[in-house]
Amino acid sequence: MSQLNTIFNLDKVLNTNSDLNIDEKGLLNIKYSGTASSNNSNALMTGFITRDGDYVLIELSIYFTVDSECSRCLKISTKDKNTVIKEKIYLKSENDYDIDFKEESIDVQPIISEKIIDSMSLINLCKIDCNGLCVVCGVEQNSTVCKHEEKNLKESPFSSLSELDL
Repeated sequence: MSQLNTIFNLDKVLNTNSDLNIDEKGLLNIKYSGTASSNNSNALMTGFITRDGDYVLIELSIYFTVDSECSRCLKISTKDKNTVIKEKIYLKSENDYDIDFKEESIDVQPIISEKIIDSMSLINLCKIDCNGLCVVCGVEQNSTVCKHEEKNLKESPFSSLSELDL
């Protein structure tokens, strides 16, 4: 599978005020906080880029699959996601994405990455009532119940810290 095309020639958009329709498929490479776009499925990006007076309007819908690591048990789960991007970028002023309209083509990858990362949660759970990992032995507790004895806190070299009055 090839990488998702995010580089577009804006010659017609800027000079003739016609729309550039976008319909692309490919791998989307985004990683953030235990979540990464899946390498097993293609992302689909549809939308358009148009000029309206002194700005360029980018409207995109991106459908993709992410592999998320559960924040409690570290199990990987796959989820389908959809992100809608609607961004106005003014032609004659600086923008957050360092897009230079003097160039013939632009890369919308920074816009896509920012919007997708903004929509992702820092805490991912495989299920709402996930039991996580055992703090003593590290076994995943959703499918296994630990039968070991609880460790006595007084045995810990840090047990004296519990007596501090903070």
